[in-house]
Amino acid sequence: MKRSTLVPTLWIAALALGGCATQSAATPQTPTLGGPIVRTVEFPASAGAGEPREVRILVDEPALKLATVVLRQGTVLPDHNVPVPVTIQALQGTGTVTAAGERFRIDPAHAVVLGPNVPHAVEPDAGTDLVLLVHYLRSGKEPHQ
Repeated sequence: MKRSTLVPTLWIAALALGGCATQSAATPQTPTLGGPIVRTVEFPASAGAGEPREVRILVDEPALKLATVVLRQGTVLPDHNVPVPVTIQALQGTGTVTAAGERFRIDPAHAVVLGPNVPHAVEPDAGTDLVLLVHYLRSGKEPHQ
């Protein structure tokens, strides 16, 4: 049986971002965040070829930033922290998130949620590729990073 090659997408609704809840058929409304009310976001279909570490910003709004991080052939995302809560989800592959002195398994069925300023690192399983989706939850008052 042939496997589907559709690229996964994520629908972003303005309500989730705190934007406008109504839309006119003639003129789409723009939420207070400045972005469209609804949009699709395309994830990498696979790790593919490229640099060992590749970061792509998908959404960059005052209250939400979404990014994909591709770690190829076991490339480690070194210890770092961000000033806002984050969720790290594996879209493809498996690995480990190290945070707060503990190791957490990450795969497409498990995500790791971190509070602000928690130092963490991500390590794919040895020699493998790992594609991550990272959600940065902002209050809308932080400067864009």
